[in-house]
Parts: sequence; C-alpha cells; structure tokens
Amino acid sequence: MILLLVMALLFTVLLFSRQPLLVAIGLPGVVYFIARDLPLSLVAQRMFTGMDVYLLLAIPLFALAGELMNSGRLTDRLVDFARALVGRARGGLAGVNVLSSMFFSGITGSGAADASATGSLLIPMMKKAGYPASFAAALTAVSAIVGPIIPPSIVFIMYGALSRTSVADLFVAGVLPGVMMSMAHLITALWISRRRGYEAGQPTSLRRILRTGTGALPPLTIPAVMMGGIIFGIVTPTEAGALAVLLAGLLGVFVYRALTLRAAIRGGYRVGLEVADTMLIIGASNVLAWILTVEKVPVMLAGAVLSVSDDPFVVLLLINLILLVVGMFLDTFPALIILTSVLLPLAGSVGVEPVHFGVIVSLNLMIGAVTPPVGILLFIANRIADAELADTLRELMPFLLASFIVLLLVTYVPFLTTGMVSLVHP
Repeated sequence: MILLLVMALLFTVLLFSRQPLLVAIGLPGVVYFIARDLPLSLVAQRMFTGMDVYLLLAIPLFALAGELMNSGRLTDRLVDFARALVGRARGGLAGVNVLSSMFFSGITGSGAADASATGSLLIPMMKKAGYPASFAAALTAVSAIVGPIIPPSIVFIMYGALSRTSVADLFVAGVLPGVMMSMAHLITALWISRRRGYEAGQPTSLRRILRTGTGALPPLTIPAVMMGGIIFGIVTPTEAGALAVLLAGLLGVFVYRALTLRAAIRGGYRVGLEVADTMLIIGASNVLAWILTVEKVPVMLAGAVLSVSDDPFVVLLLINLILLVVGMFLDTFPALIILTSVLLPLAGSVGVEPVHFGVIVSLNLMIGAVTPPVGILLFIANRIADAELADTLRELMPFLLASFIVLLLVTYVPFLTTGMVSLVHP
C-alpha cells in the first residue's frame, strides 16, 4: 500500500509539473518494478501487449478519414447543410456549430478532430458575426463531446478491446445518448443567443435545405455505410476505418475535386505523429493498469464503495464522480485503460451491463475533456478563438450543466443504451 501511495504521489507531482503524459504515467510503473525487484523487461512486454491489439488499428484509420474529409472540403458541405437546417433562428451560427459537430462525429470518432475541424471553420465566422470569442470557444469545445459518443467512436473501440465487449453493440448504444447530448447543447446555445440578442441566421427554404442536403449526402453516407457494415457483420471496426479512408479520399478527389496528393500526405504525416504519441501513452497506461490489477486495487475500491452503500443508485453516482474527477486530470485513453479495469467489476456487482457502462464511462471522460487542468477539447477551441481562458470557462458552465443532465439520464435509464441494442438485435 505504501508503494502505491508513493506511485500516486509521483504521478501527481509529474502531472502538475507539466511533464509529458508518457513520463507521468510511465515513470511510476518503472518505480514499481524496481521496488518489487521485477525485471524491467516486463515493462516493455506489458507496453507491447497493450498496443498489440488488432482493434486499435482503427484509431489511425478514423483519424486519417477525418483529415482527408477536412482537406477535401467535405466538412464545408456539412456546415452548409447545418446552416440551412437552422435557418433564421437567433443564434444561427451557434446552432450550426453544434449540428456540424454532430455530423462530423459520425465520421472521425474523435473529439479532438471534431473540435479542430469545426473550430477552425466556425469560430472565425462566429467572431465576425459578433459572438464573443469565449462563447465561440466554449460552444465548440463542449459540442465536440459527441465525437467519441456518436459512432463510429475511437473510445468505444478502445473500451471494447479492454472489456471484450461487442463494438457493434457499443456503437448502437451510443447513438441516442450522443444525439441527446447534441440536442441539449443546441437548446442551451439557442436559449443563450436569444437572451443576449446574438445575430439571426440566414433565411432558409425547403429548396435550400434540399440543395445543401444533396451536397452533404455523400459525406453523410460514410457513417451509414460503416455502421451498417459493422452491425450486420460485413466488416470489422478496423475494416470500417479503412473503408472510411477510401470513401473520404474518393469523394475528396473525384466528387468535390479539392483533395490533393500534397494535402493527403501532409494529413497522413500529422496523423502518424499523433497516433505514435497516443500508442505510447496507451502502452504506458497498460503497465499501470496491470500493476493496479496485480495489487488488487479494483477489489479494494469495490469493497470501499460497497461499504458506503450497495444501492445501485448510490454506487452509480459514486462511479460517475470518480470518472468525472479522473477525467479532469487524465487524457481520455489512459483514463479509460486504467479505470475500465478498476471500475467495470464494481459496476457489474450492482447489475450494470458492460455496454451500458461503456457509454457511461465515455460520457464522463468526454465531459472531463472540456474541464481543466487537462481539458484537451477546451484548450484546442480556446487556442483557435484566442480567448481568455477564464472567460471561456465562465461561458462553459451552462453547457456543462446541460451535459450533466444528459449524463444522469443515460446513467439511470438503461433503455437509452441497452434498450437500443435490444431493438437492433432482438
């Protein structure tokens, strides 16, 4: 126990001293192996084991699909369609921001890609239309939460690999919660815009909706093809990622004629750097998760929580609090790897199904991704908007409240997740 406390202290010091996350996660693991007189070769072995998962090949593929869509100007068609749907509603661009994130999330499966793509396009437009930079940043960050919730989802792929849960079932279970989250953000954004008197949207018509919808139909068919292929067992999630890259490339080159070889190579290079960093962190997190399992931390945590209460309502509330707090300090992938091994047995002890729990974990960690001190989505959007962080955090509060309401609904109404799976696979 003393060794675990030393590791926790070392991790905290490294994290708050702004050391690279790989160092903050990996060094405590090395200290454990030295203290236990275990061969350090086991560290490399456990790291490799954590990365040597076929499903994880989907991560670079979905990321590359997002890059190709952005470079091929496919996202522009999604934004045009979203603007036509919102119409003259006051706060039209705010609504476009939310709807664009929802559409884009159905292709990349990544919140960071969502925030970068929609933020780069829409934040300057919102600022020019008179929205405060801090409001534009907060809305862009929080609307990107649905990136890993609405399928396809890189987070669900990772959770499925860790928990041996059907990725197809997780994808189905994530649809309704993701749409609910986007609608909560949309209603909040339009309400705030109406109260503050932000600009009205552009006039719209059925003809304009049909025209922009036709232009957006090709990119919107990508998630439909992927989801259909996965659900009906035609392709695996990894093969679906490859299919997304192929479709995004073909649309960008032959349909919209905007994707060049130079842009594709540049996008592939960026994805390679990001994925290499991500995979190393995944490997280091797997070492830490193995240590926690060997030291029986999940058993101790379950005993501590159940000693407080064995009421499923209370246990789920405590699990949500743990996930939210950890999500504030850790990036999504390391938090997912560590917490799945710790909390899944606890959730199972009060009758929570793995699919339902996977959606709960993903929602919590993505909410954590917009809150400091880590808050990757928040910092991406805030950097694009060039806003004061304190102002952005203030603007974020109403959207976080709406997100918490959806989180509680999903947590305590299993039909919103497992019920949808039952409808698809009766």
